[in-house]
Amino acid sequence: MTAWNDFVKKIYHEGHKANPNYQFKQALKDASKRKSEMGSSSGHSGKKMSRKSCMKSCKKSCAKRMRGGMNSVSKVTVGGKRTKRRRTHKKH
Repeated sequence: MTAWNDFVKKIYHEGHKANPNYQFKQALKDASKRKSEMGSSSGHSGKKMSRKSCMKSCKKSCAKRMRGGMNSVSKVTVGGKRTKRRRTHKKH
């Protein structure tokens, strides 16, 4: 589970103790309002980073992602012509 999921689950249990009709969707809204209490466990803390700075901060995971998966270079046929897709960095 991610830190966000754990945090929302904690909020839900707190709300459900006080009110048996408390719903998970309300816990999501409340957790969003209280996200400053959660703290930042990820290195990025929600900021958009340039590709270069991101690659510096998380070399291993980003480098692995760049080598394979959805971000890998692939050949695509468009209108009868073979073109090459550019490799893009996945924002996280």
